[in-house]
Formats: sequence, structure tokens, C-alpha cells
Amino acid sequence: MTLNRVTVIGLGLMGGSLALALRRAGLAAHIVGCGREERLRQAREMCVIDSGSVDAGESVRGSDFVFFCTPVETSIKLLKQVAPRLKPGALVTDVGSTKQAFAAAARETFGSAANERVLPGHPLAGREVSGLAHASADLYKGCRWVLTPLAGEMLPVHRCLISALETIGAHIIFSTPEEHDHTLAYTSHLPQLLSTALSLTLRKTFGSGNPALQAHAGGLRTMLRLAESDPVMWEQIADSNQANIAEALENIEAELRELRGCLTSPEFRTKFELAREFTKGLKS
Repeated sequence: MTLNRVTVIGLGLMGGSLALALRRAGLAAHIVGCGREERLRQAREMCVIDSGSVDAGESVRGSDFVFFCTPVETSIKLLKQVAPRLKPGALVTDVGSTKQAFAAAARETFGSAANERVLPGHPLAGREVSGLAHASADLYKGCRWVLTPLAGEMLPVHRCLISALETIGAHIIFSTPEEHDHTLAYTSHLPQLLSTALSLTLRKTFGSGNPALQAHAGGLRTMLRLAESDPVMWEQIADSNQANIAEALENIEAELRELRGCLTSPEFRTKFELAREFTKGLKS
């Protein structure tokens, strides 16, 4: 099984890693990259792509599968640009962190043919660093890859994509765009915002370069890891999932108020026991 000719739009960490994984697995006969000229040069030097174009529409010509590995808003804009230049039967997918906006754009662009032309996706993989220099063919190995079909019918082209993703090590999960965005607000977006808030709290309380902050261990480093994430990407994620993220923040604010209110009561220990038991269940 091969995807034949593949276009990867966006040659950062996610797109570069995907191209490397497809190449290593022998799943693509030809990989076309799309990005800035300097990024295309770097991708060729790293043997990530076979050819490339700075023009998204040109990059998809003749490709059987097109992967959007750009931020959500960028992918939506580019989807509308490349749609008229896709070959008949070509399938578009993406790696965006939210799905409702992209799914809506796909339906608007392709109408009744949306399910045949687009299969939105989101690999639950990544790092706090970004850029092609950090790309790895192993990034998706063992990751959960959420797919949100636009209709109930699973087509042969969908199964071909799923088989390829499984070959590079992904575990496929099916969801709806709505369910995906609500869940990810809690399991991905909220942890990011908590890490960012912790970093800002330390900055406001201690200032930069304060030697007092040398008194920390692994727990703080773990909590702050996500605070180094790309702000441009997260700005787009927040914009495309506002309502769900606001709900998640409201709920955790309520939980924090309860913790503050029971610091010296038996309920404090109960809270910890409940959290520990729930977390053990997540790991099993």
C-alpha cells in the first residue's frame, strides 16, 4: 500500500516529522513540500521532501493526499485556495488542534462532496519546541491520532489514509468535531493554559533572574514545560475553541477556589485522595 504522491503543506515540526515518517515507511513515492523558500531548502537538505513549492495551489497538483500541517486558521484559508486545483479523488486531511472550524470550512468549500474530499484529523503528538530542525520520523510512533469524519460512511480513500497512519505507528481514534473540541479543551488546552499561568505567576511574584527560584525540583520543571510552546499557534487554538476553553477555565477556577477554602479542613485530604484515585484510573 502506498499513498503515491503526497503534499505536505507546512514544514515545521509536525509536517516535517510526518514527511520523514512516510518516507521511512516507504508509503509515499513522491513527497511535495509547501512552505517558505528557506524552509523548502532546509527540507531538501534534510531529505524530507522530493520537491517543493512556495505556492500552495501549485504544490497540490497531481497529489493523491494532501496534509495541512499549519495552524487552524491558516489551514482554513489555504483549503479554500487549493480546492480548485486538487485532482479528482484526492483526499485532504490536517493535523490541527481543533476540528469544528476546519470541518465547517470543508463543508462550505466542498458541499455535499465534503466527506469524499476531506477527513479532518489531529495527532495527539508534539513537543514544546517547534520547527523543522526538531522533526523526527518517530514523532507519531505510539500516538493517538483522532479522525473526525464528516459523514458516517467510511470510503476506500479513508481506509487507505488510516492504514498509512497506522503503519507509521499511530493509534486511530474516531470522534466528531464537536466532541473532539470539547474534550481537548480539558485534556490539551487547559494543561497548556495552566502551565502558562504558573509561569506568569512566578514572573509576577519573583521577577526574572531571582535566585530564590533556584529552589525547585522536577515538579516545577514538569509543570512549566508547556509554557515554552509557540504563542502564535496557541493564539489560533484559543480563538477557534473559545467557548470550550472558557468552560474548562471556569471549572478549574471553581476547583481552585474550593481547594483554597479547605486548606485547613479534612476536605483538603479528601480532595487529594479523589484526585489520586482518578489519576490512577487514567493511567491504567
